[in-house]
Amino acid sequence: MIEQAASVKNNRADINPYVSTLASKLMRTAADAELKFDSTGWELITEVLSYAAAAEQRMSEQDDRISFLEQLSVTDELTGIPNRRGLRISLGQILAASARHRETGTLGFIDLDSFKEINDIHGHMAGDAVLRFVAKKLKALVRPTDTVARIAGDEFAVVLTRCDFDQGKKRIKRLQQDINGSIVTHAGVEIEVSCSVGCTAFDGKSDPSDMFDDADKSMYRNKQQRHTALVKTA
Repeated sequence: MIEQAASVKNNRADINPYVSTLASKLMRTAADAELKFDSTGWELITEVLSYAAAAEQRMSEQDDRISFLEQLSVTDELTGIPNRRGLRISLGQILAASARHRETGTLGFIDLDSFKEINDIHGHMAGDAVLRFVAKKLKALVRPTDTVARIAGDEFAVVLTRCDFDQGKKRIKRLQQDINGSIVTHAGVEIEVSCSVGCTAFDGKSDPSDMFDDADKSMYRNKQQRHTALVKTA
């Protein structure tokens, strides 16, 4: 009987803490009640515990799988940063915090120039390399508390928290300056990268749809201004 109990105890070492606790409780209850089990009884206990362990493991694997799929749904596969859905979720949390602490921030949009031409001339793999480069550069240039997302094919968004609009606008312009003139080398070919930017202020009362619309309009104004300036200097 002692060997059977030792066998059950050794089996418990291979299962998760929840089932191990259950096994210990069962063993103590049996001991306190001075129950005596034959080999069939101990085998039944072992089988029940093994079944419980397997069920617990399956639930843990399912939880991990669900978490993985949820993460995929909010992450841009190419760049590894949040996608449009992920941005909206983050923005909701940021706006709630802004309302709670009475803080303001800035939403910036960044649109790559001539991205279609990059794909047409150099191929889609070159375009992908440019997108990954921009995502990595933006992440490196903002604070850990800020958010960078890819919201469309060649469009990115940056959420700058805890800053007024003048500060936020300057930081978005600085991001533009850091990106413009950058060179991405792909398959031995150097590709120059440039972008247009736009931004809008927000606080805890701001509506995300209005913020997206305002930042988008601001970005297109910047794109038109830059295009006009290029025509005049040509």
